[in-house]
Parts: sequence; structure tokens; C-alpha cells
Amino acid sequence: MKTFFFVSILIFLCALPIPASAQASDFADSLFQERDYLNAAHEYKRLLILYPDLSRNDFIAFRVAASYQNAGQLEKAIPAYQFLIDTYPNSSLVERSTNNIAQCHILLGDRERGITALENFLSKYQRSDLAPLAHFTIGMLQIDKHEWTEASRIWNDVSSTYPDSPFAEASARLARIVKSGDRLPRRSPTVAGVLSALVPGSGQVYSGKTVDGLYAFMSVAVLGGASVYYNRKERYEVAVPVAVLAVFFYGNSVYQSIQAAETFNLQHHGRFRTRIQQEIRDSGLFGTGPTLKDNVKLVLWQTKF
Repeated sequence: MKTFFFVSILIFLCALPIPASAQASDFADSLFQERDYLNAAHEYKRLLILYPDLSRNDFIAFRVAASYQNAGQLEKAIPAYQFLIDTYPNSSLVERSTNNIAQCHILLGDRERGITALENFLSKYQRSDLAPLAHFTIGMLQIDKHEWTEASRIWNDVSSTYPDSPFAEASARLARIVKSGDRLPRRSPTVAGVLSALVPGSGQVYSGKTVDGLYAFMSVAVLGGASVYYNRKERYEVAVPVAVLAVFFYGNSVYQSIQAAETFNLQHHGRFRTRIQQEIRDSGLFGTGPTLKDNVKLVLWQTKF
């Protein structure tokens, strides 16, 4: 009788409804915590298919996208975040997902789409805790494009729009520094090319490549003089090849002058950009931001600096 009673209890307990996906969710969560992101994404997607009515499905959908982002598969992360936004428009995670889409575009190297996505985020979540970082990052992306004036304007906006944010002071300081970007030393590639066309090597001297300029001048002068000399001696079999070589060095001098001017500009821009990057590093702000609840390990931001 007792045996029958215990068996009946066991059958009854087995028949009770177990919280849907409880064990499966634990398994997916453990994969995520162990940084096995791709398998975690697969498990979370399986949960969404098997249990479409779970109350926490927005969080599970977010974990799918976050898993792809943390695994570096940003092309898959973007539509996964967009799926959450479209499917669960009232979720508290929509704000974070909108911001993370912008992150993914930036990490993929698509600055223009990154800026557009960040501006879209700011238009919807101007008072979000993530807004100062998003606004600040737009300024950084303008620096990558050497748009010094625009970067200064944006960082001034950060300082005035979020005066109580930790980004305010750093933004104001960076805005002052960036103003001098338009006054950086610069050499015109066109002017450099014209100068070398008139006097071989002079364009390189103009761009700071004095030794290269003198070498170019001497090469063209010696070869040109030799060609004239052999032509007067009617030794055309020597004069013609030497003349061709002189023309080659002449054209190369013009080309190298243009390249020297562009290199000159890039070097000064690079040094200036490095200075700004150092200011950002020293501020200790880049990459800061509020952490997500439920202990989600998510790459909030990354940088190529």
C-alpha cells in the first residue's frame, strides 16, 4: 500500500507543470558566462522557438544578439538586436539594443552608418544614461575623418547638454584642443606637383623632403645634360635611351612631390590625432557606462585607438 502511495505521488509530481525552459535557460546562461558565445546564441535561439510565450523572451533575444557581439560576429549581432527592437518594442532593452547596433557598425569600420545610428539613438533617448557616451563617440568619429571643426562643435554640445555627466569636462577640454586642428601645417599636393614640374625636386623640398628633392634634381639634370651632350655628338643610340630615362626621373619627381605633400599632411594629422587620443585615454572615460542588469557580460564599446 505504501509503495502504491509513493508511486502515485511520484507520478503526480512528474505531471506537475515545470517552469518552461528553466533548465534549458540555465544551460544557455552557463554557456554565456563561460564565454562560449556561439553555442550560447544557438541555445537562446532554440529557447525563443520552443517557448515563444515566456515573459523574459526579450532578455533571451537580447542575449542572442549580445552573444554574437561578444563573439565578434557583428554582422549577425545587428539583425539580432533589430529583431528584439521590432518584436518587443516595449522592452526596457530596446534602448540598449539601439545603442549596440551603433556600436556594431562602428566596430565594423562603417563610420557613416555608425554616426547615423548614434544620431538615431540620441533622437530617441536624449536623456539616457548612455547618451553622453554616444554623443561623445560621434565627436571621436569626426576626428577619424579629420573633421576638426565638427568634432569641436559636437564636444561643445556634449559639455553643454550633459553638464553633470563625467563626459562634460573632458569634452570641453577636447573641444578647445581640436579647434587648432584647422591650423595644422599643410602642404598642397597641387603646388608640390607644379613646383617639381617647373624645377625637378623643388616640390619635395617644399614638402620637407630636401634630400629627396636634391637627388631628383641632380638625376634629371645629369641625365638631361648627358642626353643633350650625346645628341650633339650625333650618338643617338645613347642619347635616346638616356633621354627616356631623364623623362622617367622627371615624371617620378612630380609624382613623388605630390606623395610627399600628402605624407606631410598625414603625418601632422596623425600626430594631432594621437594627441587627442592620449587626452581621451588620460580622461579615463572612454568605454565607461552603466552596466546592464542580470550580470550580462556585454562589450559596451571597443576602440581602434
